[in-house]
Amino acid sequence: MRCEQFRELISAYIERSIAPPLAAKMEQHAARCPSCRAELEDVRMLWRVMAQVQPVKAPDSLHARIMQEVYSRVPATPSLRWWELAWRPRFAFAAAAVLAILALVLWSQNVQTDAIALSVVSSGGSPVTPVKTRILPVRFEPFRAEQGDLRWMLKLNAPQPTVVEVASGGQTVWRGLVARETPVVLPMSSGASVLEVRVTWDNGSVLRAWLPAELSSQDSKPVLVVKEKTVEETLSRIAGAYSVPLVLMGEADPLTRVSLRSTGVALDELLEKVAAELKLEISRAEDGTTVLTAR
Repeated sequence: MRCEQFRELISAYIERSIAPPLAAKMEQHAARCPSCRAELEDVRMLWRVMAQVQPVKAPDSLHARIMQEVYSRVPATPSLRWWELAWRPRFAFAAAAVLAILALVLWSQNVQTDAIALSVVSSGGSPVTPVKTRILPVRFEPFRAEQGDLRWMLKLNAPQPTVVEVASGGQTVWRGLVARETPVVLPMSSGASVLEVRVTWDNGSVLRAWLPAELSSQDSKPVLVVKEKTVEETLSRIAGAYSVPLVLMGEADPLTRVSLRSTGVALDELLEKVAAELKLEISRAEDGTTVLTAR
């Protein structure tokens, strides 16, 4: 197991939402890798601290005291329009104090609830370019190999003969003419938590998919941290953390960067936030796969 894979699975490991064989591999890796072992302990400590934080109830007299402080700092001058008053130093200080106290109270009351912090920096164009021509129907179906490993099968279909190329890990897995439903067995993930697949057709239309090495058997809400990653890297991290397959229709802008921090957030809520920022539409395929399509 690589350090990058270990870090992606820390939250799922703490939640006990990964398969026992994979958990055993993580324990073996942590035993011999000091940096990953330290990061695992840091995340455990964060979870313990968050579990111990108690909501803080604002005193009933807080509002009255704040308003008294605001009024005492406003000088007795002729009436001013609100935008003129806002620039007065004393009023600005009092308003800032009100906002700071209110933010502290709201944060303390919601620290145990779901939280998403997300920022997207684009080069100016659309974060994801729509497919140029018709959409190629695609299904991803999981199955167990004889050795018990999870494998994925890609099933292609096209309304008319279409040349399609399927690549994984930078190498072409299959290339041919699709005129009816065509199954393609995808390679194993080779120890990675997510198998990345790229399908191209019609001279440049692109579909990207991230297929987890293990599927989640329950609704997990992991702690997820992404710093300055591409759109593809972000979706790959989400697919790995939640153990669900994700599909992106369209070519992502390589200059777009995503920073994401989520704590105790359900997958649907997280995807809705990400899709809104990246200007994507969310749909569900017949097989349950989540599909993100450029608007």
